[in-house]
Amino acid sequence: MKNTVIAGAALGALAFAVSDVVNTEMSVVAETVSRFVNTDAGWLVTAGLLSIAAGSAALTWLVARSGVSRLGTWLLGLWSVGILLAAIFPADPPGQWDNPSVSETVHGLAAWVALLSFVIASVVLARALPRDPLFTATTVVVVVGLVLFMVTLVDAMATRSLPAVLGVTERIAIGADLLWMALCALRLSPVRPAVRPSAAAQR
Repeated sequence: MKNTVIAGAALGALAFAVSDVVNTEMSVVAETVSRFVNTDAGWLVTAGLLSIAAGSAALTWLVARSGVSRLGTWLLGLWSVGILLAAIFPADPPGQWDNPSVSETVHGLAAWVALLSFVIASVVLARALPRDPLFTATTVVVVVGLVLFMVTLVDAMATRSLPAVLGVTERIAIGADLLWMALCALRLSPVRPAVRPSAAAQR
């Protein structure tokens, strides 16, 4: 199951990277990954999201089985469902903030539920699992990455006073999330049931 988590995260990252490379229609710096679903190679975005959703579901199962955190399990479950819905309901092309389609609305809400759930889950599980410098540092990047993405998103939608780097901040946040998933899977171990003493040993 750990391999499923790592494969899902890796294939998702690969699909997004290839989408960025072959794209000639939108700015990788200024536009989010999900907008690229409207390009000629848009299927790569959907494939990447589905891969991440599968890996996330596997990670949720691992966390639940380990018993390390019930809250972390539920939050990762929300992340998994949110990513799946974001894949099923694609984003609109850029520039339609004021008149979003139903698909865009569902996509946006699902993505934000997923991202917020994930960042809380990362902090909860980082505190619950044994301390590790790399895992802790990645958790910090997950939190900082989401904050940067939120700042640039609000600016892009409202004030537009910052450089158009929304695509960069989102990719930093996504990259940190995927790395965190893989590291978390590697650190988890299932809880073994306690061995009851035999009747002979109790006498």
